[in-house]
Formats: sequence, structure tokens, C-alpha cells
Amino acid sequence: MDHRRPRAVLATAVTAVLSVLALVGGLLASGPMGAGAPATITVVTGQDVSGTGLYRLFVEEWNARRAPGEPRAELVEISSAADLVHAEFVRWTQTEGFSYDVLNIDNQWTAEFARNGWVEPVPGDVAVDAVLGPSIASVTYDEKVWAVPFIADVGLLYYRSDLLDAADLEGRNWAGTLDLLRATAEAEGVAYGYSGQFAPYEGLTVNMLELMYGMRGGQADEDRPVAFASGPGRSAVDLVARGLGDGTVHPGVLGDGATEYDSFRHFVDGEVVAMRNWPGWYDVLARDPAAEPARGEQAGGPPAEAEDGSGGGGAAAGAEPIEFDVVPLPGESVLGGQSLTVSRDSDQAEAAWDLVEYLTAPEQQRRLLYCGGYSPAREDAYSGAVAGPCPGGTGDSGASVEDRRGEEYTRLLLDEVANARHRPTSPYYPRYTQVLYTDLNRLLRQSDGPPPESELAALETRLEGALEGR
Repeated sequence: MDHRRPRAVLATAVTAVLSVLALVGGLLASGPMGAGAPATITVVTGQDVSGTGLYRLFVEEWNARRAPGEPRAELVEISSAADLVHAEFVRWTQTEGFSYDVLNIDNQWTAEFARNGWVEPVPGDVAVDAVLGPSIASVTYDEKVWAVPFIADVGLLYYRSDLLDAADLEGRNWAGTLDLLRATAEAEGVAYGYSGQFAPYEGLTVNMLELMYGMRGGQADEDRPVAFASGPGRSAVDLVARGLGDGTVHPGVLGDGATEYDSFRHFVDGEVVAMRNWPGWYDVLARDPAAEPARGEQAGGPPAEAEDGSGGGGAAAGAEPIEFDVVPLPGESVLGGQSLTVSRDSDQAEAAWDLVEYLTAPEQQRRLLYCGGYSPAREDAYSGAVAGPCPGGTGDSGASVEDRRGEEYTRLLLDEVANARHRPTSPYYPRYTQVLYTDLNRLLRQSDGPPPESELAALETRLEGALEGR
């Protein structure tokens, strides 16, 4: 593993925080706008991880459409780390005299922000009827919609198509899939079968819920997944523990600071046969000289650069790149993604909602997929012509949204988003996930084999209390 990476991530986080504090200080110190100057709408978001600059392009386009004297928008990107973004958002709600306008929040925070009165419900004249059902459900709390879904996200299984065929993976549950990956790794001289996200952060919560839902076999379940001492939850924990013990699962997934990037490195460096990751990593892989899509698709966007500044590329000089492809996870995916909402303290609410409508319109949603590889939240964004340029003027004029990565991949993405399950809807979700990923990571690290039932029963009790705010 590249030991320079934690320092690079820390530096990025510190730089982001300092930039945000500078912005806050500037807004607090500046006071009212000068006479005749247009008002500023502050759009606060996590990092545009596509690396294309799409978020900024969209905001600049909206600004260009505004008449003289009308409000203009300013984009503030914080970090790619969801936990840091959440902490900053919550901190700002307690900063007297500072008012943000538009927030791009992770869907699972919606109930918290709504219950605390930090945001306003979506007005009735802002259309959300074309948004896919799971995305709307994830931003609904107390029978009201509180945000307009901007980007959806789902887990996909990336696999070495030079070692496996898609047909080999079809019809298998999680246990059968991991067995196949372990056997393939042993036969092909690969160190491990699988890499996912099991470090103490939100990624572990998502991965464990996906395993739990997969072990459940598609049966209905309440929206309070807390049972890890018995049933599907216990089966999921045991499966991960066994996989770590027998070499199926890469041990690096447990380490402090490990993220989706580490799973990417495990995969592109040839250390695993398959990985679980988000759709955005398809383009990162396609741009890396160490990997190539099985069907030869050319993903758009600028060349990727490794976090250590090396420019990426895990293959040794002269080595043949690995071939990769994607299939759905063995069970249901947990829905990720972000949604746009307006602060209760915004004094430019009408313009702010107009900006939200522009950002979530079909034209921009199609470009999110075509230019950046994001999963749109609207069903109609998965087909049709791309209207408008990609950042830097790239992209084919009049191209279909399916052209860049292929119709098969685009259809797979739509099917997965349309059938994903959202995380527990609770204003206390941040506490729930912190308990889950902290305690379960500790148990997986400490236990020689599956964790004791008593420990998992205690975890259940803590999770139930967390969802109830105690």
C-alpha cells in the first residue's frame, strides 16, 4: 500500500477546511452587498469526484442565464470524505450570522436536517415526478420531500474479465460469489479474491447492509436494520469474518483510513479478482493504463492522476493491462447519492430553488452520466441525446447518453438505481452509522473468526438505541 496516501488525504482535508473557513470569514466580515451588486447564492457540496469540473460548469451556466442584477451562485467544494462534509454542514448551522443557500447533502442526512429545521421542504412547483422511486423515498421524511435528488449511486461488482466471464457470476448469492472469487484467485495466482469497504467509516455501513439484504434473499424487511446477532445480519458478519480468515477478502480493507480508493488500488494493482465499488470508479479504471474495459469503451474526462501525484497506473512497465467489466452485486445495492436542498436561513430562496431546478433538469442529468460517469436520479436521463458540452468543450455533439460506455452498462446502471434500497430513515442516522462501523470494524479486527454472539447482541442494542436518539 502507498504509505504516502494518508498524508495526501489529510492535506486535502485540511486545505478544504481552511478554504471553507476563509469563505465563512469573508462572508461574515463583508456584511451587506455593495450597492447595485447582485446577491450571491452559496452552493455548498462535497467534492466533484469525477474530476471533470461538472458541478462548476453547471453553476457557471446558470449564472450566465441570469439577467443583470439577479443573484449569482458561488460553488464551494469541501471534500470527498462524507463524514467531513457532514461535520462541516452541522457546524455551520450553529455559526451565527452565516447563511448558506443550497446544500448538496447525502441522502441519508435528510431526516436529520429536516427534523432540526435546517432546511425547507421542496416547494410544490418544483417538479420531482421524474425522479426514480428509491431516490425520492430517501429524501422523504414526515410525509414531506425535503430535497431534490441530484445524483444516485449504487454498488457494482467490478471483476477481472480476463479471468472470469459474466456468466460465471450469474445466479450466485454472496457466499457463492466469494467462493468463486477465492477459487479463481488460487487458480490464477492472485493474492486475494475480493476487496470491499470495511474500514471504520460510512463505507462499512453500506457494505454490511448490502450483505445483510443479500443474505435476506429479497424478502421484505423493516427500515431498521439492526439485527446482527442472528438471521441475515449474523450471516453477513460471519461471511466477512470467514473471508478475512481464509484469504478471500483482502486484509487491507479493515485498516484505519482505507476507503474506496484502496479497493481501487487492490484491483488495478492485480491483488484481487473483484471489488465492490461505486459507478464513478468505472471511468477511473478506464483511464488507468493498468486496466482496460472488456468491451473497449472509452470513458470520458481528463486523465486520472494518482493521489500521490504519480499519474496512476498500477501495472509494471510493459505488463499487459488487466481487463475488467461490471455486473450487479449478488444482492440488493444500498442507494447512495446526493440531493439538493435550500437552507431555512437563505434570503434568496426563490433564486436558490431555480438553481436547484436547473441542476436537476434532464439536460444536466444526462451530462452527469455522459461526461462524468455519475448515476442520474431521473429515469429519463439514462437515454436520449446529450445537450450541452462536457467541461473543456469535450464530448460528441448530438451523442446519445449511452454512447460513451455502451447501452448494456447504461441499462445495468438504471436497473440498479431503480431497485436499490436506501439506508434507515432517521434523524439520528449519523449516530446509528457511527456505532455500526466503529463497533463492527473493531470486532472484525479483534475476533479470530466470527465475533461472539454476546458482542453482536450488544451491538444490536446500541444500534436500536442510536436510531431512537438515545
